[in-house]
Amino acid sequence: MKKVLSVSLAILMLVLCTVTVFADEVKISTSADQEMYEIVYPADTKIPWEAQTQELGSVTATKMLISPGKTVVITVTSANEFRMTNSADAANTIAYTLSGTDAIAFLPGDYGKSFPVSANVAESEWRQAAAGEFSDILTFTAECVDA
Repeated sequence: MKKVLSVSLAILMLVLCTVTVFADEVKISTSADQEMYEIVYPADTKIPWEAQTQELGSVTATKMLISPGKTVVITVTSANEFRMTNSADAANTIAYTLSGTDAIAFLPGDYGKSFPVSANVAESEWRQAAAGEFSDILTFTAECVDA
């Protein structure tokens, strides 16, 4: 009888010492009302006379908060159809091409991703150019589209 009573008291003490733990779920969230992105483009650049290749700078994403399945695509156009025009005689031009602008696209989270851009002028263009100041204006356009 003492053994039964001792075992019963031991079980009772274990049951009374048990602490019940309750857990609550905590939801942490944030949201952006709209897609936000910041792109840095090359600034004004001078191309040395007779340089066949000149780095213009980079197109860089400094902020890329866009939805999954979206991409920010950058296109580049030229005011003079990729020809630097002489300031004294608009008929006198120097044709050039751009490298690195054909596939500029940023995906969600592409913070800090860069695409270098260069101007390329053929030697034959330099040889036919008259003296003077030549210029062109490039327009970089960013568009958020479905990937």
